[in-house]
Amino acid sequence: MDLSDYDAIFYLAMKKVRPKFLYKYRPINKHTLNMISECEAYFSLPIDFNDPFDCNIVPEFIYTAEEQKEFLSNLEKNENITQKEFDDLLNNPEVTLENAWIKTIENIRNNLRIFCLSEVNNNVMMYSHYADSHKGICLEFLVSGDPFFDSLDYVRYPNTFPTFHPFHKDIQLIREELKEIEILTKSHSWCYEEEWRIIKDGPNPSNYKFSPHILSSVIFGFQTPNSDRSMIEKIVKNMTPSVKLQEAVKKNKSFELEIKPYVS
Repeated sequence: MDLSDYDAIFYLAMKKVRPKFLYKYRPINKHTLNMISECEAYFSLPIDFNDPFDCNIVPEFIYTAEEQKEFLSNLEKNENITQKEFDDLLNNPEVTLENAWIKTIENIRNNLRIFCLSEVNNNVMMYSHYADSHKGICLEFLVSGDPFFDSLDYVRYPNTFPTFHPFHKDIQLIREELKEIEILTKSHSWCYEEEWRIIKDGPNPSNYKFSPHILSSVIFGFQTPNSDRSMIEKIVKNMTPSVKLQEAVKKNKSFELEIKPYVS
């Protein structure tokens, strides 16, 4: 068994099991109401995210002189590389690799759309940051075999800055590592979000239809206005299949929220 086999086993061992439900914290606006009534999910461009490092990481490159030499030997035979590109990589590999990675990042940030979800439905900070200071809602999705979840993956929150092996022989592992670093890695300070992402290709933000069967509940924030609660209650009343209504309330003698059935 060589190193690439161990890498693959380690990668598979680290994969998280999909949760039964995932949650979307939202303010109450046009996109949110369409998500409920029209089953349309709005996918954002990474460039619009609130974390400046999100999908924008230039990692530390880790490789040996022997690996670089072997890579360059094979690269020199490649007709698609110019002599200048080859000389740049030969004479100043760190700078050349960083410039190439920056171009890759720009391509990712301009040509991917992402729908962010969380494993938790009672996080005080998430309601504050993404649900209009607890005046919005949290949508509950049943994670199923629906095609909507085909590209679902979880976010990693390492304690150390990412490293990257640019001269790995296994192209598939390079692709997995690229995806993990640029699309699925955030600072450990964001770990409370317990985030999962659905990733789609395309240069523009867009709406995607999903099956009405996967929207299972609407959870009102602690401070969702009564007028908005009544409006959403009317929307879901005649929906098929039925959508549960719940609410976040303060847990007694605790700095926590708990989710209870909503009674109008």
